[in-house]
Amino acid sequence: MTETRVATRHRAEGAPVAWGLVIAATLLAAGTIAVIWLAAVPWGPMVCPAIYPAPRNCFEADRAITGVLVTIVVLVVWIATVLLALVGRRRRGPVIAGVVLLALAPVLSYLAVAWIPAAYPGL
Repeated sequence: MTETRVATRHRAEGAPVAWGLVIAATLLAAGTIAVIWLAAVPWGPMVCPAIYPAPRNCFEADRAITGVLVTIVVLVVWIATVLLALVGRRRRGPVIAGVVLLALAPVLSYLAVAWIPAAYPGL
């Protein structure tokens, strides 16, 4: 009888934390996607240098391609975080790491989309 009470108590204590992490991950992912598509892709840098050829971040089409790639990465991290939070309730470390990544994602994704690095010029 005692084991049942202990197991039920642990399950009840862990549920709010898991749902809190899922909600935090969802809000952070939605905010990151909003930053990508409402700020980074349409605006990007305000001033482009007068050189030929112009840098890739001066063209909205190039920022849109990078925005799609970054959005896919954010969605993969979000899906992994939510699945780990709902399935692996005992291991919170990877879930917290996913939430931390999603917390850093708005800044990192804005920089990656608005100022496209020259690391992958073939896009």
